[in-house]
Amino acid sequence: MVNVTSGAARVGEIRWEDLDFATGFDPGAAYSQSKRANVLFTVALDGRYADQGVRAFAAHPGVIIGPGPFPPETSALYREQGLVDEGGAPIIDPEAGKKTVEQGAATLVFGAASPWLNGLGGVYLKDCDVAVLDDTLRSVTADDIPSDANSAMLDPQDARRLWALSERLLA
Repeated sequence: MVNVTSGAARVGEIRWEDLDFATGFDPGAAYSQSKRANVLFTVALDGRYADQGVRAFAAHPGVIIGPGPFPPETSALYREQGLVDEGGAPIIDPEAGKKTVEQGAATLVFGAASPWLNGLGGVYLKDCDVAVLDDTLRSVTADDIPSDANSAMLDPQDARRLWALSERLLA
């Protein structure tokens, strides 16, 4: 199983006592929390079912800006974030994590089909490989999108906690 996530998982935190942001909603924090939850779910799923042959991977495709045209307000935001040029065309810079749709899809296909991953699971993928574990915190800007894994986003205890909470919420 391949769960699509984002480098935002690196900076996301789970608001265990306020999962739905009933107080203090912040769109960036909510997005990052959802991406952290994607990774933790992957870790828990792999831990629960690896012995039955079910392996799970969290995959970061990169920052993908599809072909435009975009509405004016979206184009302005994307320009401000350094994602599109003045004409609204996506800025493709794989070294900075800004990729074409096809480049982003490659990591997802790698997670689903690569024999190099046999025997592995519960890991975070980027750039058609298992991501480096890097616990240093960097600032997040459009030009510096942290996309390596860190210990917190792969924490097995948090993964089990999220799984148990999900089961309670679904009961």
